[in-house]
Amino acid sequence: MSFLPVRSWARQKFLHYRTLEDDAEKDICVGQSEVMPLPKALYLQGQFDLVTGTHNISDSIADELGKVVAPTLENIDTRAYLIRNAVIGNNRVSTATSIKDLSLQHANSRPFRINEELDTAALCSTWQGNDYFAHFLFDDAAMYPLARDFGEPFFSGMGLPRTAHCIDYLSRFGFAYAEKEHISVRQLWMFRDFSLGPDKRRRLQDMAARTKAAQPAASPYPGAFIRRGVKGQTRELDNAAEIEAWCAAQGFVIVDPEHQTVDEICAALNGVPLIIGVEGSHLVHGLFNMAEGGTMICIQPADRFNVIFRHLCAALNLRWGFVVAKGTIEGFHLELDHLKATLDLVQEPSACDRTI
Repeated sequence: MSFLPVRSWARQKFLHYRTLEDDAEKDICVGQSEVMPLPKALYLQGQFDLVTGTHNISDSIADELGKVVAPTLENIDTRAYLIRNAVIGNNRVSTATSIKDLSLQHANSRPFRINEELDTAALCSTWQGNDYFAHFLFDDAAMYPLARDFGEPFFSGMGLPRTAHCIDYLSRFGFAYAEKEHISVRQLWMFRDFSLGPDKRRRLQDMAARTKAAQPAASPYPGAFIRRGVKGQTRELDNAAEIEAWCAAQGFVIVDPEHQTVDEICAALNGVPLIIGVEGSHLVHGLFNMAEGGTMICIQPADRFNVIFRHLCAALNLRWGFVVAKGTIEGFHLELDHLKATLDLVQEPSACDRTI
């Protein structure tokens, strides 16, 4: 039975807080910082005036809107940390002096029985990847090819079984799936790899290329609408039926990730030039499947605006645009004419000052 989680939690609470990175025996730069150019975003004039709030962990409205027009993105360096004598269990990494949560929903410091002892291993999990599907693919899975240069790569801290979508994408990427819980590791490698620097972009682009190469044929559709579904955080597009019907009339395929396998999703999206959907994790299916140089249009609830897909699209040589829907995440309405006018910008990017 390991009581290390209890000891490290008590030390953090009653003495002083230290991160695992503070206690690392080695701290190695494995990817340089840089300033990455960003392509212009596609959006109608007047959209900024419709925004009433941002994602709950984002910056202020002014800061988030500033990211829409920013010509560059500053990417910090990627680092590898060697942590000695760690245990991993109950969604937390613990040493004698520090802890790191692998989930904001499930982590705790209860003692647990060690099931496996490893000499050297490399952890590919983050709390973001364990709590959000999209982050699992573009953060945790993307970490795998970096991690295998340091030790046996593995995932941990989910708290629940991985979804079939997660496991099937790992297979398409060519990554072995290994989930470990209640273990001790003498030499544990962990990574800071959330920025989109040159090495991470190369890894993401390779993952996208592998995903598309796994399909025997390109999708015949000129575009796709990806449904948000109901299993994740609420984002209710009140007139979804109207928007989907119009998209279908243009020859677009309607993709429903909650009710389709990865094989079905990839067959529908492989090589499509245009993807539309409410902003959220489900759109990551588009990132890894759509044609290079393609465009993603995010429908943004007015009270939950964010630009994360602008940066991800740039990393994968895609274009990004958005259209704001009035209302709140509990119920928002998108004017169909606004969507049509935004899609016109895909063909005429110079028309971004159009008003409607």
